[in-house]
Amino acid sequence: MKKFEEKYPYCWLLLGLILMFFSYGIFNTCICAWLFAIPLIRYINIRTKWSSILFMLLGAVVVANITFWGLVQDNLNIMNQVYCTFNGIRMWAPFFVYFLCRKIGAKKLIAYFAFPAAVATVEFFIDNPFVSVMTSLSVSQFWNIGLMQLASVTGVVGVSFIVTFCACAVNYIWEDGINKKTAITAVTYGIVVVLITGIGMSNVKKITTADNTVRVSACVENINLLAQNIDILDEYGGTARDKIIKACLDIIDGRAKDAVYGGSSVLVFPEDAFMCTKDKSDYFIDEVKKIAKENNINILLPLLIIPDVGVDDNTDVMDYVVKLESRISESGKKKTNTLNFIDRNGELRNTYVKNHLVPVVEEPITEKGDGNTPIVEVDGIKYSYLICADYTSNKYAYNGREADILLNPSYDWEAFQYFTSYGVQARAIECGFSVLRNPVNGNIILYDYYGRPLHMANAMNVHKGILYLDIPKEGRQTFYGMTGNWFPWICAVYAAFAIFSGFFIKKKERKR
Repeated sequence: MKKFEEKYPYCWLLLGLILMFFSYGIFNTCICAWLFAIPLIRYINIRTKWSSILFMLLGAVVVANITFWGLVQDNLNIMNQVYCTFNGIRMWAPFFVYFLCRKIGAKKLIAYFAFPAAVATVEFFIDNPFVSVMTSLSVSQFWNIGLMQLASVTGVVGVSFIVTFCACAVNYIWEDGINKKTAITAVTYGIVVVLITGIGMSNVKKITTADNTVRVSACVENINLLAQNIDILDEYGGTARDKIIKACLDIIDGRAKDAVYGGSSVLVFPEDAFMCTKDKSDYFIDEVKKIAKENNINILLPLLIIPDVGVDDNTDVMDYVVKLESRISESGKKKTNTLNFIDRNGELRNTYVKNHLVPVVEEPITEKGDGNTPIVEVDGIKYSYLICADYTSNKYAYNGREADILLNPSYDWEAFQYFTSYGVQARAIECGFSVLRNPVNGNIILYDYYGRPLHMANAMNVHKGILYLDIPKEGRQTFYGMTGNWFPWICAVYAAFAIFSGFFIKKKERKR
């Protein structure tokens, strides 16, 4: 075997890239997360040459571009491919750190620990919706509730560290053979994984009873779908803009009545559920205030505010909507993607503007928020809320950690729906709040503060509907919530130390 791999080292590279490619799947990810790095590290151990690591970079970029090509935008777009390339560099970067350690001359065990440390570091510091920790291979461990509890101590990058160190343990034994040192390392790693998983599972308490829950209504209505259903809009008079506003307000009023009838305290809609032009936004919100007060219910209202771009609204609804979209791009003006928390007394408690904008699709035409994560307390329960990709950022969810419940109205699409719905589990575990992710064209999913999925429903291409969900009304304090992102910083320092340790070793050898 040794002669074969020395003669054909690129077989390891090819196998690693194939596993990396399949690691972006939905159900195979959980397995490949533990395996994909094994052949790639083996490849570096055999080929510590600059040309080899650069060839691996090329392979990782190609894999990322093929895999993620259709996730941001369905047609070829240069900026889309730039972000895909960036994701390939993220996947490659920890291997480069390990390569440097071996190339420069760091001790084997120090170099092996540097790899998972670099994984944790890179995932933390690259704070982008499509290349952040939320799309990492280790977050695929959503099924492994015990192991995922580590996120409540270290943040989710601690899970990344444990999972990716598996490749190092395997290669350490492979490289040195079975002896006392390698056996101790392997057994120690196995014990650590079992202990972390066991302790995590033992800390997961029974599901909270209905006495300690609050009922929330999650709706799936969306203005982009409504605008295509001319039969609904034709019953309203006035201009295209008037028809859309009247139809939206009627939907909100009807759902508010449904929610109250179903015993709900809060009514939530998905991202982009409703839209209006800027000059009508105050009127729209005032009308929803009246609905909230009349029905005695709290409403989390997503409202996409469109700038004035001079479109004639005395036209067909679809023509009006299409022209709005095209004029926004041409004018350079930007939309404002908002969440408005209106309490049961008809008071607007907070207006939140989306912060973490989706590259290519949103960033060029959407205003960015101020970065503040809201926490609103009503009926003795603290609610925080973020829009869609905001939760992928390391800071926005963390800043809402004092909340009991995080609401995450979203707009998913088929290619990406599982990454987002499973990824938000990590935020629930880290911060100790329950999470309701309520998208259109995706999975409505509810996690408790241990990351257990309490409810999941696929809402892909569903135009309307309502779910009644009982959510634990109290969160929990986590160590991560109290201490913050200490673990990735330690990993960053260690990775730097591992690289520079090789210089010191070489310096000592030269002195001899």
